[in-house]
Amino acid sequence: MSSALRYVTQATAKRGFAVAASCQETVVNAEAPTSSILVSALHTYPVKSCAGLSLTQSRVTVRGLELDRIFMLIDDDDDFVSQRKVPELALVVPAIDADALTLTAPGMEAIRVPLDSTPGDDRSVVATVHARAVAGQLVGDELDEWFTTFLPPYRNHRRFRLLRVRDDIPGYINERYHRDGASNQVGFADGNSLLLATEPSLADLNELLDEPVPMNRFRPNIVVDGPFLAAYEEDHWLELRIGSLRAFVVKACDRCSIPDTNQETGAVGKAVRRALVTRKGVNTHDGSNGGVFFAQNLNHVHDPRAIVALGDAVEVLARSVAPNVKLEARRTPGRIPPPPQPVGERV
Repeated sequence: MSSALRYVTQATAKRGFAVAASCQETVVNAEAPTSSILVSALHTYPVKSCAGLSLTQSRVTVRGLELDRIFMLIDDDDDFVSQRKVPELALVVPAIDADALTLTAPGMEAIRVPLDSTPGDDRSVVATVHARAVAGQLVGDELDEWFTTFLPPYRNHRRFRLLRVRDDIPGYINERYHRDGASNQVGFADGNSLLLATEPSLADLNELLDEPVPMNRFRPNIVVDGPFLAAYEEDHWLELRIGSLRAFVVKACDRCSIPDTNQETGAVGKAVRRALVTRKGVNTHDGSNGGVFFAQNLNHVHDPRAIVALGDAVEVLARSVAPNVKLEARRTPGRIPPPPQPVGERV
C-alpha cells in the first residue's frame, strides 16, 4: 500500500472521518494510479446561482475558491434566491477586475459591484439558505433595482436584494461534516466550501441522454480527469490533495432541478433529472439525505498559501471500500426513455 494512503480505524473515524460501518476498518489503494488524475477545469461563482467564471488558477480562502459565492440575492422573506426559483439568473454574467465585478444581462446596461465592503450593522441582514442562517450585508439600492428590473417576479415576491457575505462573521457547514483541522466554513454556497466533479462521471451520464449536457449544468468548482479514472470513482474518495490544497470528501451532492437548466439560455427541461434516476439513493453516512447524486462536496484545510491551478495533480490520500452513496437499483444499459406524452399534447 502506498504510504500516501492509509487504513482508517475506528479511532481515526472518531477524529473526523465519517465512514460507513461496512468500510469503517479499511481503506485501500485505488487500482488506477492516482498521479494520473489532473485538474481539468476550475470555476468560481461570485454571485450565487448566476453564471460562473472559468479560471486558470485560484487562491483558496477559508470559505473556498476566491470570490466563490460571496454575493447572493434574497427575496422579500430574506430567503436566498436561486435558479430553482428564477432560472433567468443563469443569464447574469460576471466579469472581474481589480476592485469590482461587472454584471451583464440581456437588455440591461452593465453594472459594477464593488468587491470591498466595510461591515456595517445598519445594512446587515440575517438571511437563510436552506433554513440555515447566514449573515450578509446589503450592497446597495442601485443593484437591487437592477436585479428587480431584469428578473421576473416569482410567487408573491416582487423585489430582489443583493447581499455580500460578512467577512467578520464566519459561516459554518453542518456539524455532521466538520473535520478536525479543516476550515469547516462556507460562504453563501448551499452546504460546503467546494464541489468537485469528474469528467468520466459526466461522460457516463451523457450516455443516457439524447443530447449531452456540459459540466456547467452541475456548477462544480473543481473538475478532474485522468486516463485511468472510472466513472463515479469519486464516490469512494475520503481525502485528497489537489495541488497544494488538502481536502476531505464529506458527502455526495444531492441534486436539485438546476442541472436541467440550460446555463446559456435559462430554459428548463427534465431530461437530466430523468437520467439521474440511475443515481437515486441515500447518503451512506446520513440516511435522511436522499435524492439523486452527482459530484462530491469537499471540506478543505485552509492554508493561506494554497493555490489550485489547471493541470494540478490530484492525489487520493484515502479512499473507502464502499461508496458514500447507497443507490436504490443497479443501472440498466441504454438511454432513459422520455415519459409518454398525453394524447394531443404539443411538444
